Amino acid sequence: MQAARPQDPYRAMLKGGSLPAAVVAVVAVVVFWVVQGGLGASGAVTAALLVGVTFAASTLVLQKVRHLEPVIVLGIAMVGYMTVVLLLGLFLILFRDATWLSPIAFAISACAVSLAWTVGQVVAFTRVRTLLFDEQPAPDSADPSSPR
Repeated sequence: MQAARPQDPYRAMLKGGSLPAAVVAVVAVVVFWVVQGGLGASGAVTAALLVGVTFAASTLVLQKVRHLEPVIVLGIAMVGYMTVVLLLGLFLILFRDATWLSPIAFAISACAVSLAWTVGQVVAFTRVRTLLFDEQPAPDSADPSSPR
């Protein structure tokens, strides 16, 4: 009996984070469009796009460095998450007086989409089948030295 092939945890985290974040983003855009009009919708869309791009980039960077030591990967993950938070905060500070978006809609949408993405990633990662050891090659029946 052959075991199921393990999934790529980073692909699962990307999909698991992006789907709930997209749903929350759509809800935020609709809610802020109804409540604040075009400014609210543009703030929510901007936040959703910025969060989506930064979180996806962070996950893709982790996928590229997965072969490194676990402690190094953890450090890169922490730096990546801090970079995302700093970029969102910097954007909010730089565009607080922007006339083309609502800063309140941006801030609330960014928090909601970030939370949805993070929870989705955690749930997806807990459901991934990850091998904690190397798979052994199948024994060759023609090799007399192989155990039976």
